[in-house]
Amino acid sequence: MSRDNPKKRSRIFVSHASANLNVAQEVEGALEAAGFNPWLDDSDIRVGVLLGKELRQAIAASQAVVLIWSKPAAASRWVAAEVLTAFHLDRFIVPCVLTAAPLPQFLSRSIYCDLRGRRSAALKRLAEQLKRIPRGRNEFLAMTAYENDELARAIRSISGQQREMLDRLDSTADLSVARGLQAKLDPEMRAAEKRWRYDPTILNLAGYHRKNAYMLRHWEEYCAGRFPADPLLQEADRFFFETLFVNPVDYSALNGLGNVLLFEGELDAAEFFVERAIRCATLDGFNYQEAVGDLKLIRSRTLRPRKRRVKPRVEE
Repeated sequence: MSRDNPKKRSRIFVSHASANLNVAQEVEGALEAAGFNPWLDDSDIRVGVLLGKELRQAIAASQAVVLIWSKPAAASRWVAAEVLTAFHLDRFIVPCVLTAAPLPQFLSRSIYCDLRGRRSAALKRLAEQLKRIPRGRNEFLAMTAYENDELARAIRSISGQQREMLDRLDSTADLSVARGLQAKLDPEMRAAEKRWRYDPTILNLAGYHRKNAYMLRHWEEYCAGRFPADPLLQEADRFFFETLFVNPVDYSALNGLGNVLLFEGELDAAEFFVERAIRCATLDGFNYQEAVGDLKLIRSRTLRPRKRRVKPRVEE
């Protein structure tokens, strides 16, 4: 793992899937030779953690992020979390393409490095690109999804039933009723996922549906501050990541990802993404009260050291 260089050379964070570690190390060596200070995670830091504090700090301390992109990277939750963290920390991302796996859509118009040909020449071009990258995050084209009457009715129906279930749970804590409402919604949610496979609102509702199912399945543990592992969480964040790879400022998906991280016990990362959800919503003129409530819940569960009050000394 690369460490800080006393000469203050530009730090570059290298994001990669574990399957591409050898290529990432090759990139690391080329960047060091070109005068950069690359940061490469080649440890076991990711085991059991989607986005640890050390990784976020390393991204924040970097001038840019080099993304080693491949089929394994496209399937990696860790890579997805690093890419979105870099974007929301205003760091420019330069993809290095290893396979024909489509890039995240919001990066598809960015400069990139093709490592499928002569790698040594490509890495020299990468070093030159990094010397000229702009300050700030990648620009992207945010498209507005088309919503016909049938889709609008489906969205109103599903979101209304989700709110009804959560309201019943909040007001009466009646698990049997809440679970019944969740089960009733399930076939409608699955049909909508099949019918509108790429619609961002449906994808977000599908993610929240899994998140709600997790909460209902593990309600007693959750209320006790415990977070059991469950594949439902990976199913949920897969939907949120899919939305965010098209539109990284989709505040519903950002908040949903924060909810998943809360249930995984990663409170610092959960706070980061929910804060970004609130910020993006505010910039869009939307008062996102649900996210404000989620942020309050996350902070209530985060152990923060209390400042000790020191009594003033009275001289005798």
